[in-house]
Amino acid sequence: MSFRRIWCLAAVAAFLAACNSDSQQLLERAEARWREGNYEDAIRLNTLLYQRDPQGKYAAQALLKMGDIYYLNLRQVKNATETYNRLVSELPGRREEYTARQQLAAIYENEVGDLTQAIFEYDKILEAKDLDNRTEIEFRRANAYFKQRSYDRAWRELRRIEDAGVTGHLADQVCLKLGNIDQIRGQYQDAVSYFQRVSESPCPECRRRAILNLADTYEALFNFDKAIETFGKLDRSDKQLAEKEVARLKSKKRWLGSHTDPWVGTRGHR
Repeated sequence: MSFRRIWCLAAVAAFLAACNSDSQQLLERAEARWREGNYEDAIRLNTLLYQRDPQGKYAAQALLKMGDIYYLNLRQVKNATETYNRLVSELPGRREEYTARQQLAAIYENEVGDLTQAIFEYDKILEAKDLDNRTEIEFRRANAYFKQRSYDRAWRELRRIEDAGVTGHLADQVCLKLGNIDQIRGQYQDAVSYFQRVSESPCPECRRRAILNLADTYEALFNFDKAIETFGKLDRSDKQLAEKEVARLKSKKRWLGSHTDPWVGTRGHR
């Protein structure tokens, strides 16, 4: 290799190193502005970083950070959606693409109410081969099907997650949702089984939801004694609610005892 060629390669390497160093400093400045709460300046610096090299090392990071600021800090959903979509369309395959798609799915599901588009984003995320939170994304997709009232599809997705041996908080969420579907279908005995599993959960909110749903299910089965017993399992913070519901159930039980053709509905799943 000639001296001239070696010199040219060294010069290019030095130039690229200098550019990367400048870009790194710009990224750090943008991060500092964000931490200070100066969101507009953070967006400006990230925009500059992206425009400097739209296909470069820091482009995806800059776009993702801009999208997050628009969505999480400024609550500008339209700008956030446009920025995330730019990332996934211009820089496919980057690690940041899947984070952007998760944010898009959340926006479509919770902000826009477009469940079909949210499910599309979840599907695209699940195409990735190495996905650390695959089971969580599968649950989010199943929950979107549930919200869409596609209960059969949601049931299949949730059962697949359950069969995979999921544990912990996510297992509680899966059981609660399966129990809700059984309530909707009128399959109350199956619902009881799912809610009972979660009624002893170490997660206070999961346990509370399971107890309330379990009481509802026993009421739907006209097993008022079991429903009353179940309300007794609520934490002390729910003492007033428990007393109110127990009084209501006792009154309902007495009323049923004095009528021959009652019609009683449940209060619905939680």
